[in-house]
Amino acid sequence: MRLNKSLIKGSLVLLIAFNLFNVINFVFHFGMARLLSISDYGILLTLFSIIYLLAVFSESIQLVIVKYSSRENDGGKLKNLLMRSLKKSFFVSLFLFALYLVLAVPFSYLLKIEYPLMALNGVIIITLFLSPVSRGILQGKKRFKDLGVNMLIEAIIKLALALAFVYIGWRVYGAILGTFFGLLIAFFLSFIKLGDITKSKEKPAYVQDIYKYSKPAFVVNLAILLFYSLDVIIARIFFSEVAAGSYAIVSILAKTIFMGTQPISRAMFPLSAENKSGKKKSENIFLNSFAITFAAIISALILFYFFPEFIVKIFSGKEIEMSSNLLFYLGIAIGLLSLSNLILLYKLSLGKIRGCAYLFFLIIVEVFLLSFFSKDLFQFSIAFITAAAIFLWGVIFLVRER
Repeated sequence: MRLNKSLIKGSLVLLIAFNLFNVINFVFHFGMARLLSISDYGILLTLFSIIYLLAVFSESIQLVIVKYSSRENDGGKLKNLLMRSLKKSFFVSLFLFALYLVLAVPFSYLLKIEYPLMALNGVIIITLFLSPVSRGILQGKKRFKDLGVNMLIEAIIKLALALAFVYIGWRVYGAILGTFFGLLIAFFLSFIKLGDITKSKEKPAYVQDIYKYSKPAFVVNLAILLFYSLDVIIARIFFSEVAAGSYAIVSILAKTIFMGTQPISRAMFPLSAENKSGKKKSENIFLNSFAITFAAIISALILFYFFPEFIVKIFSGKEIEMSSNLLFYLGIAIGLLSLSNLILLYKLSLGKIRGCAYLFFLIIVEVFLLSFFSKDLFQFSIAFITAAAIFLWGVIFLVRER
């Protein structure tokens, strides 16, 4: 394995930006965990988990845009891609928002969350479809600094507004509104860094290959986001509000591993996708990415093992023994998921992936394990580790390159 300087440079820029983004998001959850009751924080995390599931469209759109824009240097064609994608994304988002409002009726009863709050949560769908288009072009053209700055703007606005809204008594409604406005404002500001493209004379872009590529991109992202989000939702169904809230706190802490290693896979993706020097160079890019990701996971697990009580108390402002006892175990599960995500994105970047349908079978396994082993939160956490290990095995041996 030879060090890839482009990967290291891109990863470093995104690592700094993403970690600042994650720090601000951590402060957001830190503030919410302290200002909201354990029950309300559990509701907020459940609503966010629903948004994470809906974000499968966002992630898929962004990957597809990255794939195309990484190989296209004509500003006119990129402008055409930008405008066409924004138009289609907007209309699809309106349709899905209407569908969400209908489905939210039974789910509000199942999850024990009032319907107006569920409905407000759905407004975020619109921004989830628009933001990935502009950000996808920034990432595809390797404008990692501009992408990072845009994400930081989103996080800062989200944090400031959410804290203000919750402080004045709007509770979970305030947190959701802050999140929505953060995404919306960052979306409009992203066009400042795309000025050279938006000012170009528009030319028709050939995008037929994009539609062929979008199916596996959608399936891969759906599987990852389902696995990432279902544990909090299932915990909300099977456990009391306090227990589900305690699990939500430790879950968001464990998932900092996934969020913290995302910059590596995001820097890897356009480098591997644009590579024209053959499979050997792409494999070297992947090995670099895997080594960095693995080291980050081990570092986080060491902290989770030796300082769980301290981490939980600093985050929530409360001594929650139930959460402290689970942190290391959930960290293992999320570490395995982070490796699965890296491997899937690498295969997807090559555009040669088959066997994606097996991923849904692995999700069913996760749902079965978490539902069947729900006697207590410890048993639930061990089931989550088992499901994550099975998912990683499936990603390695069932999802293959053509």
